[in-house]
Amino acid sequence: MVKKEKQALPEGALETVEESGGISEIYRALPEEETAILLKDIYHACSDIYRIKILFMLTKQPLCVCIIREVLDISDSRLSYHLKILQKAGLISGTSKGTWIIYELTKKGRFFSDLNIKISGKV
Repeated sequence: MVKKEKQALPEGALETVEESGGISEIYRALPEEETAILLKDIYHACSDIYRIKILFMLTKQPLCVCIIREVLDISDSRLSYHLKILQKAGLISGTSKGTWIIYELTKKGRFFSDLNIKISGKV
């Protein structure tokens, strides 16, 4: 990757952040790279209507794939794709029960789902 040469800040720009501790405080406000990647995965997982609906459904109770598929009215392959993204983000987990897989919210998934419910006003 080619590193861009930094441009000089316009005159007076640094003074605009002095009240909050200067530019060093702005740098300190940035998340660690690992945290930024984790958040990116979570926001990506929550950027699709089907995945949001799955999270809302799982706030009620753990569900088997067949129930999720029935409610969303989507194909197995499409549902599998969405479930994998939610799992990769750590928002849901699946447990085999005989021939079924039961999906449920993880602790992180519960936190974000509760937040989404509050934002949506669907309390």
